Order: sequence, then structure tokens, then C-alpha cells
Amino acid sequence: MRVPGSAFTPVVLKAIFIAALGALYALPAQAEKGDQEWIFSAGKGLGDALIQQKSIAGAGMLGANYAYQFYDYPGRHRIQWWAQGSYSFMQNDYRGRDQTQHIWELKPVLRWYPRPQAIRWFGEVGVGAAYLTERSFGPIELSTNLNFSLHFAGGYTLQNGQTLSLRYSHFSNGYTNTPNPGFDFASFNWHIAF
Repeated sequence: MRVPGSAFTPVVLKAIFIAALGALYALPAQAEKGDQEWIFSAGKGLGDALIQQKSIAGAGMLGANYAYQFYDYPGRHRIQWWAQGSYSFMQNDYRGRDQTQHIWELKPVLRWYPRPQAIRWFGEVGVGAAYLTERSFGPIELSTNLNFSLHFAGGYTLQNGQTLSLRYSHFSNGYTNTPNPGFDFASFNWHIAF
């Protein structure tokens, strides 16, 4: 089944995403403990207070992410670069109709710790590409399925490597097409390092 307005079918996109995750997972076999993470997310859609133009505040979200740390720069502050692949599922009841949205993302992520060790508080930003399976979700009408992906997060890493974070995620076509209403959600995330 072809997604309207898309050159890719959902099956092809899922295969590409799984292959990309496999490629990330196959990166150096000598990875040390803590160089990889599974991140499990739960959250909800946001209103129009930030970048998004209309509200999807009633939508729920669940997600899973795989992240591979490919650069760790120790110094006065700790800076890490991660490659991250993500899948998010959203569900919404809009005007009595059940709607679902599947979001696939690939992006580099910069994580900054204000101290030399990768523990305690950190800030994070990620920019990449995302594919949203549905252009219509709640009152939002996207003009493209393929979008830019942006997130900002703040979190806390314990000495045992367990991490919790809060993330704001935004998706839009970056005005490569019109309209560009934006699509936002917030999530609470649990990172499991391995």
C-alpha cells in the first residue's frame, strides 16, 4: 500500500529504518559499556504554545530509541555525540475518530555535561530527518511526510549509568513546502546504557 504523496511505502521505510539501526548496531564491536543506549519514551502531544500552530494535546505517545555514542570528548565539560534511530507511536481521538501516527527518525545528537564526568545533569539537542506516516493528525495537516526532526532535552545521569530525561520534539518541513504547521510532542525518557 502506497502512502499518498510519498515515493516510499511504509514497508520500504520500515526496512530502511531497520537496516539503519542494524548498521548503527554493527559499528565497532569494541564498544565499551555505556557507549550504547535503549531509550524508552512516554509522552503526549502539545498545544500551540511553542512552534506548532494547532493543538494535539489529547494525543498519547510511546516510543523506543536506539543510540550509539560515536564521540566522547572529556575535558572541563563532557561533550558526547550520539547517532540515534527512533520510532514513536501516537494515538489520538479526534472528532470521534481514532487516529494513529507512526514516526521514524534518524539523527545525530549532541549531549553536554557541565562537569568532566558523564554524570548528573546534562543538556541535549538533536537535528535530523523523520518520516511521519500520516499527514493528517488531529487538526494538523502536514504538507509532506518527510520532515526535519528537532529535539531539546534535559536529563540526569546517575553514577550507575541509568538516565532519565525530559524531551521536547518538533517536526516540520522547514518551509521546503507549504503549509508548514509543525508537529510537536513532549516525552519522559528512560535510558538504559549497555
